[in-house]
Amino acid sequence: MPELLRAARLLPQCLELPPVVDDGAVVVEGQDILAAGPFAQLSREHAGPVRDLGDVTLAPATFNSHVHLEMTHLLGKTSSGQGFVPWVQSLLAQPLYDLDASAVRTELMRMEQKGVAFLADISTHNAARVGDILSASGFGFVSFAEAIGAAVPGDAAALLPRVGAVEDCGRGAMSVAGHALYSTSGPLLQAAKGLCRERGLPFSLHLAEHADEDQILLTGENAFLDLLKARGVLSGYDAPGARPVPLARELGLMDADTLLVHCVTVDGQDIADIAHSGATVCLCPRSNEHIGVGRAPARALLDAGVNVCLGTDGLCSNADLDPYGEMAWLMERDSGLDLPDAMALITVNPALFFGRTIAQAARLGSLAPGRLARFSIVPAAILDIWIHR
Repeated sequence: MPELLRAARLLPQCLELPPVVDDGAVVVEGQDILAAGPFAQLSREHAGPVRDLGDVTLAPATFNSHVHLEMTHLLGKTSSGQGFVPWVQSLLAQPLYDLDASAVRTELMRMEQKGVAFLADISTHNAARVGDILSASGFGFVSFAEAIGAAVPGDAAALLPRVGAVEDCGRGAMSVAGHALYSTSGPLLQAAKGLCRERGLPFSLHLAEHADEDQILLTGENAFLDLLKARGVLSGYDAPGARPVPLARELGLMDADTLLVHCVTVDGQDIADIAHSGATVCLCPRSNEHIGVGRAPARALLDAGVNVCLGTDGLCSNADLDPYGEMAWLMERDSGLDLPDAMALITVNPALFFGRTIAQAARLGSLAPGRLARFSIVPAAILDIWIHR
């Protein structure tokens, strides 16, 4: 029997309703939303049970569009605010890839309690194990296996882990990501992207995260590169002599099924190129602040028409994995970012990107009929920012 959920406010994130609906309601049956709108209207047509949620702002469940669950055990163990190289040095002093499955499950539970329904995880060594954990959860997901280094396998399919539980659960997919343009060779990035294109999968790439990246690609001379060479990585590195976005474009990595993560150092031409490509950008502002690499030009990206979403990155560079934390960070610093527009960064925008290739994602992101009945409650701190700005 359908049930009517009443809330003081709705943020429906759909064109059929106003951005904010005061005294709103959602009618649900099983896992599906049947209707959303003003309580006064829906209650006249509803004969079933009514649940009053009280003085809350009900919104769609959220997306965490970039997270490193394999580094969950590194909370509070890395340097903060000193720049990329000191952060990497503190990271390398830790057991990076010792996946703590129990800690991962705990963080998944916390995200679910905060209203997260979909996440995109990046793992360098543990994509299959994380995919197995996610398949047993209630989340929609992508578990990206990160391609890193120079060697290209004879069969690109070897880059994609096969996890039967993921295939069986029907809520997610295994895919492939590139680490970065300096740490993953051009041919390997092209092989990974080509595999994703062939299989109809999303592709992800850390891009323009910090000034060291630009310097490595342009000159091949940088303290971070020296650090990698000292560890036996990139010992034969030849700088391509191009900045991140032009190089990604040249390699054919940017299209509508590519997620570009961070984009801190992009300039006006870069933003125009990203917009033209149709790629989606995922910002991780609290992670960038923790590391000390600067601030991505969120407003310029949005004004250019780029589809922008938010991720938390991992607990190696953040205090928690709640997308609302990223949203609050941006709203506090951008007075022009209204509440519904900010909500889009963690609901409808990532649903637009991931929904192209992942069926579960296409049914999230708004309180529209036919979408999944998955919800979040907008935190009071975000409402205070919105009301008092």
